[in-house]
Order: sequence, then structure tokens, then C-alpha cells
Amino acid sequence: MLGLLVGWTLVPGAPAEERWIPLFNGTTLAGWHLRNPNGPNLWRVENGVYTTAAKGTDIQTDQEFYDFQLHVEFKIVPASNSGVYMRDRYEIQIADSYGKDPSDSGCGALYRRIPPAINASRPAGEWEVFDITFVGKRLTVYHNGKKILDHVNAGPRGTGASSDREDAPGPLRLQGDHGEVSFRNLKIRSVSKEEAAQLLGK
Repeated sequence: MLGLLVGWTLVPGAPAEERWIPLFNGTTLAGWHLRNPNGPNLWRVENGVYTTAAKGTDIQTDQEFYDFQLHVEFKIVPASNSGVYMRDRYEIQIADSYGKDPSDSGCGALYRRIPPAINASRPAGEWEVFDITFVGKRLTVYHNGKKILDHVNAGPRGTGASSDREDAPGPLRLQGDHGEVSFRNLKIRSVSKEEAAQLLGK
């Protein structure tokens, strides 16, 4: 039986759709902190949208996560670049890739590791969606409703890790030190050991 997350603890009995936890409160950066506390904080929050100007500072969650499903909505300006980091080491790239061939540095790629199967990017200025499942080392990503990474092996170590931990929970991080980018409606659903086994086909 699956359960409900209360204070990030799984409580048996609740259906999966009730276990989604919002990561933004819509007004402040509560639950997040600057990756570099001495870096420029260019993040602002307006009407539930979290935006940073170019060349600011990454933000990351106070909480750490391992097996989870993650929903991210984002919007970039032309030529912008950002990313969603998981476990502090695996980056799903955000980039202005509309109309381009898929690449390992394009939008939706496991950055510098695995390109998306297709380029599902919308033009810059439009809202886009990542739906991510990360269990063990297996990673599946839907971009705007299209499957672009299908149960790929994320490998022992991603790019941009800020620690030497090889396989451990870590924070989520939103890249803010490159281009201007906006985020909204971030939510996460931790996955129990039983559900993880189902998702892995075991």
C-alpha cells in the first residue's frame, strides 16, 4: 500500500496523487537557499513565478531526495541556458533548442551524457514542462508530454556535482548562473521502496 508524505515521511494509505508536495510557496524562496551564499541573489517572485536574471546564483532545496517523481514548469528567453539538478549531480538541461537537432547539450538532455530521443522544445518565451522519474540510477523524462529519455542509466556520477558522494540523496538545484529563466509549479512525489521496485520492473 502506498502512502501520504507528511513532513517528508511516507504515511501508508493515501493514493499516489495525494503525495505530491509543492516545492514553491508562490511568494518566497522558503525551502530553498543559495548554492553560493555569497553570490548575487537575482531571484524574484511574482504571481507564483520564480525568475532570475542572467548571471545570478543557483538555488537548491533545503531537503534532499533520492527516489522520486518531479514536475517542473519553466520558461526561458532567447539564447538562455539553465538546468534542473537532481541529487546535486545529475542535470537535465534547459536551453533555447527549438528547431535544433537533439544533442547532449540541448534541452532535455542528461547534460553531456545522453541526448533526448527527440527535440520537444517550444519556442523561447513559452512555458514548457518536464516530468521526471528518477529511481536508483534509472531516469525517465517527458518533455511537453513526449518521452525523451526512456529508463536510461544515469551512471555513477553526473556533471556539476558539488560533493564526492557517488550514490546518495541530494538536493534539487535550479541553475541561475547562466541565462534568464522562470519556474513555476514545481512539485515532487517521493517513491517508496515498493513502488520503486515496480517502476524498475523488479
